[in-house]
Amino acid sequence: MPNWQKVFSGKIWQIQQKHLPDSRIFERAIRAPGSRIIVVRNGKILLQREKRHELAGKTDIRLPGGKVFDTLEDFEAFQGDIVEASRQSISQELLEEAGIVVNSENLNYLGVDFLGATVSWDLHYWIADNVEISQIGAKYHESEDLEIEGNFWADFDEVRKIVLDEDTFSESRSAIALLRFINESEAK
Repeated sequence: MPNWQKVFSGKIWQIQQKHLPDSRIFERAIRAPGSRIIVVRNGKILLQREKRHELAGKTDIRLPGGKVFDTLEDFEAFQGDIVEASRQSISQELLEEAGIVVNSENLNYLGVDFLGATVSWDLHYWIADNVEISQIGAKYHESEDLEIEGNFWADFDEVRKIVLDEDTFSESRSAIALLRFINESEAK
């Protein structure tokens, strides 16, 4: 990171500053990337109900997914292909959060959403349509057991309604990814 200075580092966030030629200071926040997955089965998409701390404990509907790395330190130390790391982590997240098994080779990469210049928090999006439901079911981590309230399947019209209601589905980046996916799927 030439010319960037760390001014704060937490578990998952870091604040950096850069001095510009005109004496102004540019700041950015960096967070380790995450992944989300659009799982399609029998014409329906898998969604998840989660209690979210950042929403004062309110239940939110989301795509299954999670962090690619547990800490910013792990992310900074990583030297490999970030898309491949995302592929591996999303397969594990899907099994843990929904009890759904997908071979990572059967995942289709939809793309990455870059948040912007001042906040670097990339979300990698995947599509899976060749999945098995595990007989064991979801295996939540301790914190997920308190957060995840359950999964459900919704058809494309239901998903459209859900993602357009910001009180129900607050992650707008995932809402856009879902709407694009549905539109492209229906155009085929």
